[in-house]
Amino acid sequence: MKYRKHIEIFLKYYLIAGLICIGCSNMMAQRIIRVSGTVYNAAETRKKTPVTDAEVIVYSCKTIGEGEKFKKELDADNLEVAVFVDPETVTKIDHNGYYEILVPDNGALIFKAEMTKAVMINVNGQMKIDVNIDLGLKLDEVVVTGIRTELQPEPAIGGLMGDLFVVSNTFQLPQQMGSDFSRLVIQPYTVMCDGMNSDTIAYNKPIVIDGKEFRSAQLRKMGYVLERDPLEKYVCKDVFLTNEKMDIEWKDTVKVPNPAVNYSCYADFIVENMNALGYNKNFQIVSCKNKRPMQFLEYSLIYREMDFNSKFNRERAQIEKRNSADRVSLTFEISSDKLVNTPENMANMDKIKRKLQDILNEPGATLKELHITGYSSPEGKYTSNMALAKKRTDKIMNEVVSTLPGSVNRLLYKMPKAVVKPWAEVVELLKDDKLYNEAEGIENIIAKYPDNMDRQGAAVARLPYYRSVIVEYLKKLRQVEYSIKFEVYREPTDEEVWDVYKQRGIDGIYTRYEYWKLFQMIKDDRELERFALKAYNESKDNPWPLAANIVAIQYLKRDTFDVKLLEPLIDKTVYTTNYERRNIDTRRMELVNPTEIVNNQLCMYIKAYNYSEASIMAQMLPDEEQYDLIKAFAWAMGGYYKGGRNKEEVERSRKTFEIVKNSSKRNEAIMYLALESKAGNAMAEKAIAELPADKAMTWYLKSIVTARKGDAGFTDTMMNLYQCFTLDKGFIQTAKNDGEFTDEVVEEAENMIMQ
Repeated sequence: MKYRKHIEIFLKYYLIAGLICIGCSNMMAQRIIRVSGTVYNAAETRKKTPVTDAEVIVYSCKTIGEGEKFKKELDADNLEVAVFVDPETVTKIDHNGYYEILVPDNGALIFKAEMTKAVMINVNGQMKIDVNIDLGLKLDEVVVTGIRTELQPEPAIGGLMGDLFVVSNTFQLPQQMGSDFSRLVIQPYTVMCDGMNSDTIAYNKPIVIDGKEFRSAQLRKMGYVLERDPLEKYVCKDVFLTNEKMDIEWKDTVKVPNPAVNYSCYADFIVENMNALGYNKNFQIVSCKNKRPMQFLEYSLIYREMDFNSKFNRERAQIEKRNSADRVSLTFEISSDKLVNTPENMANMDKIKRKLQDILNEPGATLKELHITGYSSPEGKYTSNMALAKKRTDKIMNEVVSTLPGSVNRLLYKMPKAVVKPWAEVVELLKDDKLYNEAEGIENIIAKYPDNMDRQGAAVARLPYYRSVIVEYLKKLRQVEYSIKFEVYREPTDEEVWDVYKQRGIDGIYTRYEYWKLFQMIKDDRELERFALKAYNESKDNPWPLAANIVAIQYLKRDTFDVKLLEPLIDKTVYTTNYERRNIDTRRMELVNPTEIVNNQLCMYIKAYNYSEASIMAQMLPDEEQYDLIKAFAWAMGGYYKGGRNKEEVERSRKTFEIVKNSSKRNEAIMYLALESKAGNAMAEKAIAELPADKAMTWYLKSIVTARKGDAGFTDTMMNLYQCFTLDKGFIQTAKNDGEFTDEVVEEAENMIMQ
């Protein structure tokens, strides 16, 4: 009983402690709630007026302390703090002053309207929070109004984020256009702005709104199975068409083939009654003037070469039977078959013997021919000289052959030869040393006795410079030349491979090894490109990465591309680089997605404006510093530099923004402009101030900043464009196609140039 009482007490206190912990846990946890409300102009004291004509940004802060710090930064005009705000924690009021935002129930909301001080509200679990902001009093306007009877949407400005065309508009449906008994269908479509030829790029998602009575009739018409209606999946379920005026918000994103050109959107507006078509008109809903500050980004594509000697790239030569040769010269004493005792002579004689032994010991080598030619100098009697030459030849032949086995000696083809060197060779030796007078004296004797070497020799011996000059040159003619020919199974030398290429040319037939060697030897880029492309095309059954990569590099060097070239070498299912696996068919190890191939394909996609695929290549590349810049350019140009669906994507966007922003001062300005926010515009203006004033691009970027200030910046925009056009008239057409500027401001700046 005693122990039972202790256990009961213990359980009692344990339960109480547990409940306390649970309570603490609930107190510490943050519950996310959706807060909505309306922002009113506090200056309108006579009536409660929603803010409808000013931009008010609403920020969600996790805690009150975080909110106080953030408000202090905004009030100090430190707009940089608003640049990297998580998109999930910021919103804007709509045209009725209304907002909705997610926020912790113990957090805070910050309201920032144009140049006024920020307003902070503690949430304290409230689901609806209205706020008053003092925007100042406005003069009443005298306006003559009438009832709009015609649908006339104003074309909006589209934006290009990489290869994504981002569009939006508000369609104001007038009274009496719709009814409970009708259906509204809006079918937008995207076209390329190309003069008179506006090719349709894509059909956007349609908007379908039914009247209540129309929907009921449609249900009966479809046999109570609405899925039979092909437009059913597009019908707006939370709004009905009536005869009252309606504001229809529309937003869409379309992938386009070439972000370097402008695009527009048109739409068919159809009002269908029960059994008739009541209204059918087509309108332009997005202008051909697009915003795309990222087009001015400066970047360089870093292509990467493959290592020829890596284990997956190195090729082995086939050992084949090849003809080879070796040649050595020996010199003799005057009127003798005795070798002159010089280190060079002794070394050459040893070389002959070693070479013969090497051939005999080489597996697969066969000694075929032995050529020995003995020479004598021309002084004295011709017959005596010829006999001396033969004597020298026989001596060396016997000495060489004596080192060979009998079986080899019997099969060896021997070619001894004796030659008396003519006086004409002495003439050439003299000319080589610029002794032209002495050479001329011998030439005259040769001409006088052209067919009689004995008389030539006697006459030369009588020349006054015979002993002082000519005798030294005669020593060079007392030689024996030894040469052998043999066959051996071996790899080809570089010289032999190059000789084959010179004979066959680019269109010849080559082994894999010869291709591999020649890739490293051909120096002309276009010749190398053609040769490597030929090798790659021959390997299509088993694509050769090295050959393909060489072609890709040559393309990138001359600013061209072919995205189909490297695609067969990339396996997107592996989703990494340099992955080794065994090929199912060949049973050999292979390298999947070589890093150089993926890197260079990324460059190709960027050149092809295919930023979506480029971003995939960027994700496959290693997380190494050497790839950070090219990955950041791919993501930035694809529009992946702000926001994200999760923490990882938000962090990647932030890192991408920072890397590209820090790559150059111009890129810093462009990245801030690409944010298309007040904070981004302010930071861009600071960066542009540091750019060179003598560059047209600087003034163009300045004009974008001032143009975003609306009517207040009209004059500054016009003057900035004027300065830009003065430095480079090529920007005139760019500005005319740019959604940042009105036609009027570009026209005024252009007129100033013409004056």
